[in-house]
Amino acid sequence: MATTLRRLAFYSSGLLVMCIAGLPVIGLTLGLWPPVELSWHDVSRFVEYNGLTTSILNSLFLSLAAPVIAWYVAFLVYSQYRFSPAWQSLEKRLSPLLSLPHLAVALGLVYLFSSGGLLWNSIAVPEWLSLPRKSLLTMMLALTIKEVPFFLLIFGALGRQLPIKSWLLQGRALGHSEAASWWLLVFPALLKQSRLALLAAMAYCLSVLDISLLVGPNIPQLYAVVLYHWQTGFSAIEQSQAFIANLVLLLLLGVLVAAIYLHEWLAVKRIHYHGVMAHRLKMASLGRLFSYWLVSFSVLSIAILVTFFLWSVGWNSQSHISSADLSFTLWQAEWFFMQTPLFNSLVIGLISSGVGVGVSLLALELQQQKQTYLPDYLWLMAILLPQLSMVYGWQIAHTAFSGGYGMSWVVLAHVPFTFAYSYLVLRGPFQSIDRRYELLAASFGFSYWQRWWLIRFRLLSPALLSAFAIAFSVSMAQYISTLMIGAGRVVTITTEAVAIASGNEQGITAVYILVQAVLPFMVFLIASILAHRLRGSVNVTYH
Repeated sequence: MATTLRRLAFYSSGLLVMCIAGLPVIGLTLGLWPPVELSWHDVSRFVEYNGLTTSILNSLFLSLAAPVIAWYVAFLVYSQYRFSPAWQSLEKRLSPLLSLPHLAVALGLVYLFSSGGLLWNSIAVPEWLSLPRKSLLTMMLALTIKEVPFFLLIFGALGRQLPIKSWLLQGRALGHSEAASWWLLVFPALLKQSRLALLAAMAYCLSVLDISLLVGPNIPQLYAVVLYHWQTGFSAIEQSQAFIANLVLLLLLGVLVAAIYLHEWLAVKRIHYHGVMAHRLKMASLGRLFSYWLVSFSVLSIAILVTFFLWSVGWNSQSHISSADLSFTLWQAEWFFMQTPLFNSLVIGLISSGVGVGVSLLALELQQQKQTYLPDYLWLMAILLPQLSMVYGWQIAHTAFSGGYGMSWVVLAHVPFTFAYSYLVLRGPFQSIDRRYELLAASFGFSYWQRWWLIRFRLLSPALLSAFAIAFSVSMAQYISTLMIGAGRVVTITTEAVAIASGNEQGITAVYILVQAVLPFMVFLIASILAHRLRGSVNVTYH
């Protein structure tokens, strides 16, 4: 009987994990199913859409350039910090830096550096040097800055698995400088190992909607905005255009995958050529410029938060800071309207994060019991596939099943994303736990579940807390899934911030963006305090 129950629990758990991990593929498949009968006239209408070619090319360029530039910046930063005393400080601050949402970074750059922004107002920067409020450059800059901490997090995990120090010693033995050794020996390995991370960043940039709406170019709009307008249309023409556009979006993702391999082949070939010909690597000398990246990024993050705070307490582009009449009137006025979005954000974030971390831990445990780990891309589909097509498929299924517009459906739409990021964070710590601890406990008579709870869970507690904090920040930043599945009836801080920012109420926008940024930071702070107390605390009492 006990064996039957264990098997039933094993297969039930496996079914749950497969359902959560497979939701993105299900959504993408449904999103690519034609809702109406198509004709060649629909295809010609799509091709002849005004500005479509420019829109696609701009989106493709943005999705390629921003992640690749961010990857190179992250590599230069990593090469400077990895074996310096500052690396531990950087690792501790990576998670809080990740908590700053993409939307906050994008609008923060506009509020700081655009014409009428805080910096422009304070030190009289020439207008030709100001950052455009809505342009491809502004969006690319925001996405590049925000993706650097993500790649550093990935490099930190990869660096614990690769013998980087040995490679650098071999490079020095061959007569190369340390900077050149990073490029000749470490660069090719990191580039290959971080393909999935690079694809995840590109897929995000390809289909991101909220930032595209607020800081992306207007004429023509980016492809994600055009696609969203078609997806939310009710006419047969708009639905047919949405289907064709989803197909094109998937083709663009294929182009990005091909570009990743092409870039890797060209970059490694170029590096090998320089190594064989003993040419001086000019890129190696750029590393020193990023020796103070942590300080620079921290100052930028603080400046962004301070800017939002000043706007939220009454400062505006027409007044100088010293003469501004600062007050909390806006906070008091908005508190009544903010309560529901704040409550919804907290509930959705906490539940979806808890479920995402729990299911990712279950997926790792099931794989360990089978002694077979499936490829990572099977678990990370939610961040490797374009969100717009995925969520559109979920919306079709949601409508077909006559689902309501309650909070539970939005939570379900957030779980695949929190699961994917949790799995990304937990995989390394889970696999690196020394099995000898559990074997020793087994020799003292502890059962499987006693060993799991008293040893494995305790050792994983810091990583679980970090995964929960990252999953919460991911849930807080979700816009497409919340808007499309909730149909605008489940309001969160993010959806309200985007709606208000679409107008001209910069002070009220600053209030909501500040709350959106502070909530994940508070969760990260609590998680880091608890992790510090739990780290290494494995107390086993034998009865």
